[in-house]
Amino acid sequence: MMIVKVKSKEGSLTIPVPYTVLRMGSGILTSNFVQRKMKGWLDKNGGNSGAHPSQKEDFDPDGSRFGIELLLSILEDRNTKQAIRQLVQELQCCKGTVLVDVQAKDGTKVFIKL
Repeated sequence: MMIVKVKSKEGSLTIPVPYTVLRMGSGILTSNFVQRKMKGWLDKNGGNSGAHPSQKEDFDPDGSRFGIELLLSILEDRNTKQAIRQLVQELQCCKGTVLVDVQAKDGTKVFIKL
């Protein structure tokens, strides 16, 4: 189980994330249905998602559209689903490992542990 802890001045939040939830989330994220919905959302919000970023007419200065298209192209790859499954399996073998332990200037702390 992955433990996510967020502490701030207002309070703290601890979220236990079971590995089954990670596996289900990765399966949903890499499913064809979600990818079609994301492409439809991307098309609805301007331009076509199949075009190369350099071929689009409107220029997006912050690159958020490029990031979404890059994410979609990665998720469409057949090997991605398999790689994410293997990653979750390997995470289960590394119990007790601290993935993230950071503190912001305002005192907010984020701690993620397997």
